Amino acid sequence: MEAKHPRAKMANPSNQTHRVTLRQLCNLGLPAPILLPSLLPAIRALVPSSHAAFFYCDASGNMTNIYAERMLPPEAMALYYERYYRDDKVAFSKAYLGRVNSHEPVSRKTVTSAEQETGYYRDVLSVLDAEHVLYGIVRSPHNGHEALGQLSLYRGRDESAFTTQDAAALKDVLHYLSSALVNDPQAVLRSPTEQTAEEAMAVLAEDGEVMFADEAWSRMVRMARGEAISPGNARDEPRAIAAFIQGVLKAARASKRALHWVESPWGRFVFRHHDLDAAGTTKRLVAGTTAKATALVLSRLANESVRLTEGAAKLDLSSQQREVALMIALGLTNAEIGEKLGVSVNTAGYHVKQVFAKLNVHERGEVAQLLRAA
Repeated sequence: MEAKHPRAKMANPSNQTHRVTLRQLCNLGLPAPILLPSLLPAIRALVPSSHAAFFYCDASGNMTNIYAERMLPPEAMALYYERYYRDDKVAFSKAYLGRVNSHEPVSRKTVTSAEQETGYYRDVLSVLDAEHVLYGIVRSPHNGHEALGQLSLYRGRDESAFTTQDAAALKDVLHYLSSALVNDPQAVLRSPTEQTAEEAMAVLAEDGEVMFADEAWSRMVRMARGEAISPGNARDEPRAIAAFIQGVLKAARASKRALHWVESPWGRFVFRHHDLDAAGTTKRLVAGTTAKATALVLSRLANESVRLTEGAAKLDLSSQQREVALMIALGLTNAEIGEKLGVSVNTAGYHVKQVFAKLNVHERGEVAQLLRAA
């Protein structure tokens, strides 16, 4: 199970700063998998929630891919698929298609006391601490009808239920998500990446068996492997992941820098190999045996334009100044900025000078540096 995000404060969800960040992320034109790890926190800032997920679905309501901030391990996901995925009472496709066919794109649910006694609650909802759910159906921007999938926001047992105000706030930004999530979820983007966005670590035995893994490891390894994540694939995942890790270990050990780079639809990842025995830290990892331990640190690297967008949100700038600062950092000329804003080149130049003065810089490159540093 994934690491739990800090308990959300039930604050006013209409913060304009968060809307600007969400809109800017959605307008970057990046493949959806690159955006989702940043989009979901941006949505949760608008609609306070402890974690979120997006489910890509086909026309029959079957999950075809998942990105979730908390994710069931492959074994638990396989159990879910076998016991509950098509169960009449909790069938995913039935509930999903009901939401797709509803006139309202957003709906709410709170687990009842009777539902808390079910196996589905015990094996799935309680594991994910998903007591309250806010659902949003995201549709294609091309025709406004075809459903791309379902956004789910979650709150835990110790948190309050979602309100009508929360539902309205989510409904108000679904059109942003349509343009962002329509991009091919399996497209691989090759673009500059620099800083680490998140990390996970596992300690492996000599034969590759995972002796210890932190809570982000399972999710990030599945992202690095790059195959679609869905309940239907879950049964074969443990074997496939083990083979993938064996290949990573072999490549990292053969590398002079003990590094192995992987590109997948979810972004660019780097594995760093550390021989714990070489550091004199062999330990009895299993009772009665001494194992040769290897640590693998897995990093997901931040996409440059996503990083700049998130940096702009942290600076003391107005909404328009943030828009202009981001365009400067992305390398747009005054003419291109004017076209984006619908103003003349001279007016665009005035806005650029305002950003320079606000940030106390004199060169366009300095704007990008400040956004990265933020």
